[in-house]
Amino acid sequence: MTNQLTGKARRQRKIIKNIGTAKIPERRTKVEISKKISVKDKQSWKNTYSGVYEDIEKIFLPQKVIEEEGRIPLKRGPRLLQNEGTGYYKLTKTGELLLFCIENTKTKIDFTEFTHQHDLGEKLNLLYQISPSLCFLLLEKYVSIRCIKGENIVPITLESIKKITEFTLNCDMHFIKSILSCSKDDQKKILLILSYIA
Repeated sequence: MTNQLTGKARRQRKIIKNIGTAKIPERRTKVEISKKISVKDKQSWKNTYSGVYEDIEKIFLPQKVIEEEGRIPLKRGPRLLQNEGTGYYKLTKTGELLLFCIENTKTKIDFTEFTHQHDLGEKLNLLYQISPSLCFLLLEKYVSIRCIKGENIVPITLESIKKITEFTLNCDMHFIKSILSCSKDDQKKILLILSYIA
């Protein structure tokens, strides 16, 4: 799937990943994100910066994927710009869910924080605990379809998940293989959860 992404989509994934995984604020500015991406892409960070700037200012901030967490004073340049500083960013809940799908279960999240329906959040947490790959496949489909339609991915609702599972559970053999790889007890738990959301 990653091989089919455009250069812009790959860059946007890297931006989300950098903001979501960098611990210190200095690593979450436009310049530092550009430098990190440019090292992997083997090109000048100044060439990468314009794309990163546009993604952050025109896409991620307006769509509330990220938000400015604070500003870091600059040591160089005009005094006014030094005082104003440069912004550093953090992921919103929408951004955290996107990171979960990008990282393929490497990022642990509490799904009760992504839905107003506590029972649904607990069911998704249990599904993740039993079979991370199955949970990832379900959420990746959910996020992908919602994004294509231009619909919000947070909060997750039972109704929106049901629309995805009606298609996914009938067509995606990965689900069946993931279930069969679990123990008998876990298979029963998964089926109970799927009967709840499907």
